[in-house]
Amino acid sequence: MILTVTPNTALDHVFEVERYVPGARLRALMEAECIGGKGNLVSACAADFGARSVSLGFAAGANRRCLIGLLRERGVRADLSPAQGETRRIVVVVDQKRHGQTWLMPETLRVSRAGERDLLKRVSRWLPIASWLALCGSLPPGCSPLLYRRLTEQAHARQVPVLIDSRGRPLALALAAGPQVVKLNREELEGTFGEKISGEPALASALRRLIAEGVDLAVCTLGAQGAMAMTSEAGWRVLPPAIQMVSSAGSGDAFTAALLAWREKGAEWPEALRWACAAGTAKALEARTDRLDLDTARRLFRKVKVKNL
Repeated sequence: MILTVTPNTALDHVFEVERYVPGARLRALMEAECIGGKGNLVSACAADFGARSVSLGFAAGANRRCLIGLLRERGVRADLSPAQGETRRIVVVVDQKRHGQTWLMPETLRVSRAGERDLLKRVSRWLPIASWLALCGSLPPGCSPLLYRRLTEQAHARQVPVLIDSRGRPLALALAAGPQVVKLNREELEGTFGEKISGEPALASALRRLIAEGVDLAVCTLGAQGAMAMTSEAGWRVLPPAIQMVSSAGSGDAFTAALLAWREKGAEWPEALRWACAAGTAKALEARTDRLDLDTARRLFRKVKVKNL
């Protein structure tokens, strides 16, 4: 059972347009309401790959009910803690011509100390049957920056490995508890260390700094350039095939989902990283933030290359 925690849950309202022009009246070629929030997307994609998953986090309002319904449709159980305000509804505008997207991200969710205690209790109830705990995304207003550290300590008390996909202070504080995997993109890695990271030697050095903090595997996703991953004993450069990207939104979460799903199946890191890269690449071919085609992921897996560093 893969448990995910998304403190700042969301619904993604996705519009695909031919070309995004600020201030213009734009015709939507596609509109879809999607599962949003990093951990929720990890749960949904992990379920697509055959893993059992439970999604935890904070949610509120009418959007909470909609999110739970969408997760249920994907075979994911949602066990969400109450919060104040409203689960975010994020607008994602996918630009068909430029192969990118624009985000409008409100801050409408607020967490109380009572809500945090409730989340800790819910996670504790699921940990006895968990294979992984994935802590994903930003923290909403009112949330203690120590949340990820506390959850990591809680998981380790049950011998459950932890993956963190976050940045900045919440990640820095959680590193003291020794998560097994830290996964970031380049922007998040730069934000965590507060410095520009240019070139593969600098990137490898930054990942080694995470390993020195006690992390077993440090991963940086690089968009169309794939990913780099390091352990204390080895390093890998993961290279995807070239594609015509539609939208990168959700690709990193598909990457995380496949990485954990294949580790749960017993795969070694290089094979799990190949599947992760294939899943992230397949997701980039979709405008929806919460969908990837499994047949496409399997086809792309054969084309992903993993090189030793």
